[in-house]
Amino acid sequence: MDKPLLFGETSNGGGRRDRLYRRSEAITYGSPYQRAAALVDLAEDGVGLPEQILDKSSFGSAAKFYFMFIKFDIIWTLNYFALVVLNFLEKPLWCLSSSYSCSDRDYFFLGQLPYLNATESLIYEVVTLILLAIHTIFPISYEGSSIYWKRPLNQIKVICLLILVADLLVYTLYLSPVAVNSLPFRVAPYVRVILFILSIRELRNSIVILAGMIGTYLNVLALWLLFLLFASWVAYVMFEDTQQGKLVFTSYGTTLYQMFVLFTTSNNPDVWIPAYKASRWYCLFFVLFVLIGVYFVTNLILAVVYDSFKSELAKQVSEMDRNRRSILCKAFDLIDDYNVGFLNKEQCIHLFEELNKYRSLPKISREEFELIFDELDDSHDFKINLDEFTDLCNAIGLRFQKEDVPSLFERFQIYRSPFSENLKAFVRGPKFGYIISFILILNLFAVIIETTLDIANNSGQKVWQEVEFVFGWIYVLEMALKVYSFGFENYWRDGQNRFDFLITWIIVIGETVTFASPDEFYFFSNGEWIRYLLLARLLRLIRLLMHVRSYRAFVATFLTLIPSLMPYLGTIFCVLCIYCSIGVQIFGGIVNAGNPALEATELTDDDYLLFNFNDYPNGMVTLFNLLVMGNWQVWMQTTKTFCTNSYTKKLYMQFYTYKSKCNSNKGDNCMEDRIINASLFFLLPCITLRNELLSGQNLIFFLAFCDLAVLKLLRHKRTNRKEKRVKKGCDYPEYVYLLDHHSSKFELDLLIYDCFPVL
Repeated sequence: MDKPLLFGETSNGGGRRDRLYRRSEAITYGSPYQRAAALVDLAEDGVGLPEQILDKSSFGSAAKFYFMFIKFDIIWTLNYFALVVLNFLEKPLWCLSSSYSCSDRDYFFLGQLPYLNATESLIYEVVTLILLAIHTIFPISYEGSSIYWKRPLNQIKVICLLILVADLLVYTLYLSPVAVNSLPFRVAPYVRVILFILSIRELRNSIVILAGMIGTYLNVLALWLLFLLFASWVAYVMFEDTQQGKLVFTSYGTTLYQMFVLFTTSNNPDVWIPAYKASRWYCLFFVLFVLIGVYFVTNLILAVVYDSFKSELAKQVSEMDRNRRSILCKAFDLIDDYNVGFLNKEQCIHLFEELNKYRSLPKISREEFELIFDELDDSHDFKINLDEFTDLCNAIGLRFQKEDVPSLFERFQIYRSPFSENLKAFVRGPKFGYIISFILILNLFAVIIETTLDIANNSGQKVWQEVEFVFGWIYVLEMALKVYSFGFENYWRDGQNRFDFLITWIIVIGETVTFASPDEFYFFSNGEWIRYLLLARLLRLIRLLMHVRSYRAFVATFLTLIPSLMPYLGTIFCVLCIYCSIGVQIFGGIVNAGNPALEATELTDDDYLLFNFNDYPNGMVTLFNLLVMGNWQVWMQTTKTFCTNSYTKKLYMQFYTYKSKCNSNKGDNCMEDRIINASLFFLLPCITLRNELLSGQNLIFFLAFCDLAVLKLLRHKRTNRKEKRVKKGCDYPEYVYLLDHHSSKFELDLLIYDCFPVL
């Protein structure tokens, strides 16, 4: 599959492109058909000039500025990634204090990523800030200030830019020997993540959908909170004079905390063992609480939030379609010379010919154009109205597979000889693929044997390394045969072939250097790093599943889902970044080998102090552990040992929404409860992302992107260039999911009906 050609590349790939067929020049200087084709291409891309610009007399100059701007898209994208990377590389703020130092990494359990010094950090930040300012302000040149400032997205970006500039100035003064003597925190790490979200369209759309769901989510969350408050009160009153009340439910705040943890089943059944020991009948209360909470309340949250998510997603898609239709109307009006409200066959054929220069479509003859016109002409009056024109653009917007281009070897007579034709037919046939798959399996066994001998320090490992060297040249031969049979351009279009090409040459060159290098060059003579590349090449074995009919549809769907899941994973990553910045600024430097408060904690015994918030990389790993592990309450209990000053406690209390009430005769326990409860909120976002409380929201993301990915796959599968009829897609597929809770995990079975058989 090939992406659309953004700048008017022809599908045959040969010859020099005409300057007129660049999209920007077609809009500015081209004929009406060329301008309409470029606008259709813009509509399909989902980005372009604002609709208001298309009506202005300065449209030509605005288009030139716009296409000048998007030429540097790769630079803008890399700059936003560089902003996030800076969070990982800059030295933590607590390290700049005179009483702390990051030089002793073992003492503070720091990560192994290098830190930028003060000068390097400032240069890095200034460069990224300059690029960010250009990317943020430059759209005024083609949108105009009036249109630019009306967009909330631009306003938010400018505000974030000003905050970054102010933060950088304060940080520079702090690093200087005068002016600012102390700097408690920086807002830059948070603003960088916000700008990263705003710059990635998929992430931004996900956040917009979540923002639209907040009202519904808070309503159902209030129901969950009432259930938890009521159950906690019943538990506190019921077990007041029992061992359970004396040991575990010592106050209502503590009871609420313990019942919340029980709701996630992380402390089940440890929390109610004292009650169960006193009377076996007490288990009925806890079992009933878990059953109602996990299997009813959680699923209720799931159902309500999923329905809200689908509603918000439908609104967003509707808005995108409206904008797209607006651009298509402009294109339609450009071709409709006499304002009659329809296009005849000749006009459509001219448009098809121009679109063939802007899309990765195979070369289609005039006769085939006429057949497409006849199929799209629903009224059979040899005219295309606006609705039929929209259907036309939907069909053109599909990703078509390019036709094979002639190989460079065609110029040689021997390439068309009988032997050459038989060889090409054999390489293109299935038997050649079966042979390569068999060789891959043999290579897998060779890697396993060589690795086993290496672990056992057996001298026979050298022989198997030479065997792997032979396998490497076999893959070179495979690559050469494919390039000869298909032509390099056709060979390179396949992503699997590109992967094989790069891995094969890296391995062969690496193995050759390894065998030829003297022993004193340890890095090159040591073949350990080659083994990992060999394992990467064996990923091709996944293609064997494609030969099994029952697995083919599932594997194809899974591979299609991977890019669609990126916004989901990116949203989680951004959430972790925000809370990692909080953790580094609150807990930075507290976890160290000289802190006596940590000696009595459970984390010390198992070397869990390595997972801390002393720097950004460590903080991200720690949050990931909280995201997936089950005993998160142990981390939360240990967190109270860090709250040694009023500033930290106040910061926790600002986040936490619950204030436990003190009992006059439990003053000591009250402060402990407050610290634990305050610590709870800091870990709550990471905890709830992992357990059943918000598993429905994660599932919503997953199901929604499943919808989009599968529909995208179906849309392509149902469209075949050889078919004369342009199909308009199938009905929306139904998804049936079964949730079977086991402790704090859930299993998801996704059953795809309706359109699934066409895969």
